[in-house]
Amino acid sequence: MGNNNNNKRRKFYGNNAGAAGNGGFGGASNGGKSAQQNAQNGQRQQNKPQNAAGGGNGAGKNKPKNRGMNPANNANKNRNANGNNGGKNRADDGRKDTYVYELDGNVYINLTNKCSNGCEFCVRNERASYYGNYLWIRHGDPTAEKVIAELEKKDVSAYKELVFCGFGEPTYKMGEMTAVAEYAHSRGLKTRLNTNGQGNLINKRDIVPELKGKIDLVNVSLNAPDAESYQKICHSQYRLDAFPALVEFAKSCVKNGVACRFSVVDCIGAEAVESCRRLAESEGVPLYVRKYIADS
Repeated sequence: MGNNNNNKRRKFYGNNAGAAGNGGFGGASNGGKSAQQNAQNGQRQQNKPQNAAGGGNGAGKNKPKNRGMNPANNANKNRNANGNNGGKNRADDGRKDTYVYELDGNVYINLTNKCSNGCEFCVRNERASYYGNYLWIRHGDPTAEKVIAELEKKDVSAYKELVFCGFGEPTYKMGEMTAVAEYAHSRGLKTRLNTNGQGNLINKRDIVPELKGKIDLVNVSLNAPDAESYQKICHSQYRLDAFPALVEFAKSCVKNGVACRFSVVDCIGAEAVESCRRLAESEGVPLYVRKYIADS
């Protein structure tokens, strides 16, 4: 695991930061390339014109792919020459869309596949299922009524939390999310929102008041200590505006009495994690460091 994490750190913060896949999910390896080839590739990468956001030179060249904004294309990326990517395709094979799934004693809600980020380490870059749950939505995002109907079939007292987290950013679906959260509370179930923190940008308004009393814990994915590093890893459609917006969003949650924490994935490296910890402390927001999950 140590070697894998070292390779992931090179992926995020080394010569290849912000580049497309370096030999597998999470940037685990260089696919057996020689040291000389890697050095040459690194030199070519350094010679490419880039802007501060880690891709793009004002003329549209070298612009990072925003995988998050086109989940259909992302899901259908062919991994093999014959077009078979190991069952990861989003083709309609008769399977029912998964809006509600269970994991680690919690019940999770998958409201949408739309996301403003295209994170390097996101599990959806490589597969369409997560711990046996097929999370690509092919027949339209669910209504709150559809989600609640699924929850009605379950013994919610068996769960620790209801978590809004799937293959997309839940704050694209504020109405559905808050309605389901109200239902969860009516059944005595605590709620958590896992978010990229860009909800105010996405909705073009302050959504924090709408979360108060509905969401018991907001978990904001930080994943970098500054705007440029964040953009290299997360490829937000909002580019360098995304990072300060998510920091302000988290601070606003705390200020307005909505329990909130930052989270980082440990594969970004110990130095980056410590930088994130210092940032979180300076902003008065707790930090949670979670393990990188490479496979289900």
